[in-house]
Amino acid sequence: MKPVKIAPEETTTPTPRRAGRRPKSDAPGADLSRDAVIRRAIELAQKESISEVSMVRVAREMGVAPGLVHYYVGSKDDLLSAVLNAAFKERVNALPPVTGDWRVDLEGVCRSVLKTLARWPGVANYIATQNRFRLFQRVQPGETDYGLAYFDHLGRILEHAGFNPAQAALAYDLTMMFVTSISVEIANRQAPGEHKDFIVGYVSQFDREDIPGATFLAEPFTKIDSEKRLDAGLKLMLDGFETWLANPPADTPARRKTRRS
Repeated sequence: MKPVKIAPEETTTPTPRRAGRRPKSDAPGADLSRDAVIRRAIELAQKESISEVSMVRVAREMGVAPGLVHYYVGSKDDLLSAVLNAAFKERVNALPPVTGDWRVDLEGVCRSVLKTLARWPGVANYIATQNRFRLFQRVQPGETDYGLAYFDHLGRILEHAGFNPAQAALAYDLTMMFVTSISVEIANRQAPGEHKDFIVGYVSQFDREDIPGATFLAEPFTKIDSEKRLDAGLKLMLDGFETWLANPPADTPARRKTRRS
């Protein structure tokens, strides 16, 4: 897929660099650049977590004053968005080729994204809990917003499948919620199978007659792992989307107008 290069809109205009002088050639950080700062921030995000990315932490990693990081990158938001855009670039570049079969393509997207997010600690948690930059990025003129490129990729798959705009938008949203949820669950080891001893042990303390529903669920519940959850969830979700195509909404704008008259 060919990424779309854009100039940032008004809502994502890069923060101007802080006023200040460039470091002297013999001063610490004299060889610093915007790219160098962002590369170090990306390394930190991949090695530890995106939650560790800050002006102060990156400056400490590079052995320079935080003011120099501000000078080259701008604001904390600019730095955060640059790191997220790197993660989203990897997400886009790892997407499988489009086959023309929307079910195959959507499933391929989901599985590919899960693998990518697993290589970026904290990004799934960030997407699940934060609003800023979870969809689009703040980019420099001529750079590619890989959040937009990903959004466009999914939109093309859904449009080609025959969904109407409202269905496609909801399908996109549900797909991303599902992938994010699974990513967070994997990152935090939240699958029931990871906690079998605790769950079974806790439920077994009580009389079966007092909690028949919990007793009924406990044992099979603890057999659910991340792979089983992913496979079942994907099938249910894609089957649901398929019913939208098989049963297109009969309530067209023309009919709504007739009913109002």
